[in-house]
Amino acid sequence: MRNVLNSIHVSAGLITHRLREFHVADVGRVADMLEAHSHEYGRYLTQDPKGKKIPYFLGELSEELAQNHLDTLTELTTLNYHLEQLEYLLTVGQVPLRVGGFKETIQFATIMDEALAPHQGELDRMGVQVCREYQMVGEGILEVSRLLRIVVNLIRNAINGMQKITDRTHRLTLSVLPCPDREGFVRLQVADTGSGIPLDCLTRVFSPQAPGEQSDLLPNLHASAIAAKELAGSLRVWSDGPMQGAIFTLDLPVIHMEGER
Repeated sequence: MRNVLNSIHVSAGLITHRLREFHVADVGRVADMLEAHSHEYGRYLTQDPKGKKIPYFLGELSEELAQNHLDTLTELTTLNYHLEQLEYLLTVGQVPLRVGGFKETIQFATIMDEALAPHQGELDRMGVQVCREYQMVGEGILEVSRLLRIVVNLIRNAINGMQKITDRTHRLTLSVLPCPDREGFVRLQVADTGSGIPLDCLTRVFSPQAPGEQSDLLPNLHASAIAAKELAGSLRVWSDGPMQGAIFTLDLPVIHMEGER
């Protein structure tokens, strides 16, 4: 959290500095000079010592303003990214994963949409197509906070994988369906078209020291797997290998009874 806030502060400072460097006042001064010689533009721009410098000055000013404009847009994009990271951290922080909560009657499709909401802006900017495949499964009775954070982590993980592959149009698919091999269970899936997982790493994805890059902003898949077990469910992953995307599958009882594991 502290690192993200520091990044936001740095980006905001750079944007402020660059805006102050915009030579807007110079444009006004040139306009005043031209207005003062509006009756003799030709002579002023071709013979007057000051007037002859105006075309060159405007060319230089145009290049400088264009570069400052590009730099500011780039920094604004960075700032938006950090704000989305902060929103993600705040969203996760609002739904404690390991603390017991109240059971509520829920719609599983609603949970998927609520977990997606904090990431929608980032997905739009990435050009990711979001597909919802929600079947009728009825209502469930579960700890909403625990389930929501699991799905938030899975979506964040999918986004991380898709960000690593920039040469294709990506798709994120959220699915809700009856569990085909367990009566009384529902299946939630998060599938992406991102960087995928090597086959020899599939069994270690949910370990405390999962393979691949780790940082404070990466979702805690190990904790998510533990939380799934505490909801009497299971969390697993499949990928056809690097560059082939991944599918995370969460199977849960429609009604979680105390003491079930």
